[in-house]
Amino acid sequence: MADAQMGPIDVGFVDKRRGRTYDGVVLTEEANYSKVSTLKARLTALKPSQYTAAKLNNMTVNDMVYALRVESADSAGIK
Repeated sequence: MADAQMGPIDVGFVDKRRGRTYDGVVLTEEANYSKVSTLKARLTALKPSQYTAAKLNNMTVNDMVYALRVESADSAGIK
């Protein structure tokens, strides 16, 4: 599903650590949100038994972005 993504990945999600001025928050996985292929590679590296090729092929881009936030150090910013 995510392989059909035509435009850039929207990483404008809400981070609860961000203050009113929107500064001071740095995503630890920022480089891994750039392309669908990097999202898939990082999720496979984090939990290969859970994120198989078949599962990743059925996930949307939003599913993968959220999964990466949950499985990595970026989970601290989820509301």
